[in-house]
Amino acid sequence: MEITSVSPPSGQGRQRVYNNYDEECRKRRGIVTINNTDNMCLPLALVVAKANVDQDPNYKILHSLNFFPMALSALPKALGLGEELKKGYFPHLFHIEENASYVGPLPAVKYYSPESMKPNARDLFLKWHDEHKQDVFDMQRDLVEYCRSDVDILKRACMKFRDMFIDECDVDPFTESITIASACNLMFRRKFLQPNTIGVIPKGGYRRADNQSLVGIQWLVWEEDRRGIKIQHAGRQRELKINGMRVDGYCESMVFEFYGCYFHGCPNCFLTNRNHSLHDDEPHDTMDHRYENTRAKATRLRALGYEVVEMWECTFKRELKSNSAMHYLREHPMLKYAPLNPRDAFYGGRTGCTKLKYTAKEGEKIKYVDVCSLYPYICKYGRFPLKHPEVFVGQECRNFIDKNGIPHGVIKCSILPPQNLYHPVLPVKKHNKLMFPLCMKCVEDLTESECSHGPEERTICGTWCSDEIVKALDKGYKLIDVHEMWVYETTRYDKTVNFGGLFSEFINHFVRIKQQASDWPTSCCTREQRDKYIEEFFESEGVQLKYEDIMKNPGLRSLAKLMLNSFWGKFGQRENQSKTSIVRDSKEFYDLMWSPAVDVNYLQEVNDETVIMNWQYKEEAVDPLFTVNCVIAAYVTTQARLQLYSYLDLLGERVLYYDTDSVIYISRENQPDLPLGNNLGDLTDEIEGEYGPYAFITEFASGGPKTYGYEVQLPSGKTKTVIKVKGLTLNHQNLEKVNFNSLVNLIDQTDQEIMTMNSVIRRTEDHQLVTKVEEKKFRINVKKRLRVGDYDTVPYGFKRNKSTT
Repeated sequence: MEITSVSPPSGQGRQRVYNNYDEECRKRRGIVTINNTDNMCLPLALVVAKANVDQDPNYKILHSLNFFPMALSALPKALGLGEELKKGYFPHLFHIEENASYVGPLPAVKYYSPESMKPNARDLFLKWHDEHKQDVFDMQRDLVEYCRSDVDILKRACMKFRDMFIDECDVDPFTESITIASACNLMFRRKFLQPNTIGVIPKGGYRRADNQSLVGIQWLVWEEDRRGIKIQHAGRQRELKINGMRVDGYCESMVFEFYGCYFHGCPNCFLTNRNHSLHDDEPHDTMDHRYENTRAKATRLRALGYEVVEMWECTFKRELKSNSAMHYLREHPMLKYAPLNPRDAFYGGRTGCTKLKYTAKEGEKIKYVDVCSLYPYICKYGRFPLKHPEVFVGQECRNFIDKNGIPHGVIKCSILPPQNLYHPVLPVKKHNKLMFPLCMKCVEDLTESECSHGPEERTICGTWCSDEIVKALDKGYKLIDVHEMWVYETTRYDKTVNFGGLFSEFINHFVRIKQQASDWPTSCCTREQRDKYIEEFFESEGVQLKYEDIMKNPGLRSLAKLMLNSFWGKFGQRENQSKTSIVRDSKEFYDLMWSPAVDVNYLQEVNDETVIMNWQYKEEAVDPLFTVNCVIAAYVTTQARLQLYSYLDLLGERVLYYDTDSVIYISRENQPDLPLGNNLGDLTDEIEGEYGPYAFITEFASGGPKTYGYEVQLPSGKTKTVIKVKGLTLNHQNLEKVNFNSLVNLIDQTDQEIMTMNSVIRRTEDHQLVTKVEEKKFRINVKKRLRVGDYDTVPYGFKRNKSTT
């Protein structure tokens, strides 16, 4: 279906005269095309079409999954919409042209694709089908009812979610935001954030003019090597000022200037629109103006008697690519001294397996524990930076540390790990994975033998939050050099006085809502018991529950959980994401194509009047978002990793597997277990919580991060196997191939793999959604640690019972 808005022809010859091409394009809009492939549902297509035809500014197309990420079938229960409101079943494979007017017995089970359902859902479906097999199925009637039911469920869910959000958060999520994270952030800023508390990190960091690019430092190193001199530049210390002018490099009477093409208005890279303003609020900031300033500065330096050596970014990049003698610069050690980038300290959660297979021996059990709301716990009780930092560079860092110790903040340093630490502390990003090595050279090469490298090759250079560095030093790491520090004033919640912390009020607000909406515990029947429950909760969490508000409310409880878990990630958002524009106006097209601040990634022609353009701003042109501070996000994940590390450190080699907020470990009669509790941040037993008291794991296997399985001994004495595999839908069909037994076989035969078939929805290059069957290979992937013996692993660079250096 194609919807267009067309002006009628005019003139005696009934021919249309196009006096203004852009005006005609605006009138003739090819808006929505639905092909035979699965694109979008008809109701949504009509809404999108009408929105574009009307050009009504009040239309806004949002995706419900951006606000409550769950299946449509889960919404009625999650939001408390009533048990009578349920998503039904429909035989999609029976819905073909020949059956368009079918009226008769209920279609056979196979037409409902039960093999694509998960085990519990499949059991429920088979029960439903057996109960309704005598029903009359009317294709036209049941198709309409099925579609209406889906729309009704989603409509009611959205309306209830919006009403609850407005009542509790004073934010309209659908008009004031586009995701749950942005709605959380807005609510926090509106109701809880105090003035002058969170700093917006300036573009390029706090060193501004000292913030030389990596390619700029590569050129300065090249000049040093070929001239046999030592240049003062941002890679070593602060840049030199000459008559108030900062210079990129200096050596005796020579000044070295590296011109980033965007910042300095390169006449070769930016040929058009050179007199157009690059910023609406700075009309004089044009490419010509930047170039004139660049030339004027060089002229002034020469007038002062300095020899000025100049290099344009585009010229040097071409030389770096073509000249094989320069290739060593790409991995030059000096690059680690480039100015601190706070996003380099923003690592994710820690996941991995330490043993590929383990069967509990006599006197042993395997336990699986999980932290109760880890990230909300960190947001409430963790330490967080305030305002803007004080920046120290080079020797200034050592002087500060020698006098005051390791400060709170973000630190870029070189550090030497010990060699006998089974669970290393500091993360590095290598091979597209978050890894925890004891030798940088070993992890770079994925060395499969014992480490033979010296201290210089083993040394790790990176950027981390100071809490992680303090823990590393406590575990035997040695600080070799400190290149740059951002030192912050910090705050932390004190439960004894119910004061402090950056996010504690926000977290307490939704902890109270979640706890009240969970109803009274089953053990609280009398007024006295309930009063004691409220008192004990206040003592443990510092949150005062309201007696009259404690009642079961699934919708409010789901909202509170969403807010607690979706809150902090907005602070770590990438600021320069690509954008896709549907362009019908020639001026808009040429503005994007020739804008000095924009890179066009690709073009796709839709019709003679419309193109789709994917583009993004140049990194140099991106202004910081006032909702983002990646140092805060880095503090959240750092403290979460340290919380997990406290368990790994205590358990040592009893750990089998860990994943962000959970640990699977060997429990022995003569060794302490991890303590359990019911409060925020306490550990809970996942197995007993799922299968009842006295249930435990007897056998465990893992094929790498996010891939593991286990056998549970139930209180009844029976056993049950469980398997989890990231990226693979474990429906009935796949579970016949990928299960606990097949996982164990793959671990013993690592060269084997299992082929699975999955029905998936993919977006094509021309922005259509298609349903297709994809093959996926399931194999063992243990690359984060070095496999030793049959089933054990050690970190790269590990040497057992050797000295720490």
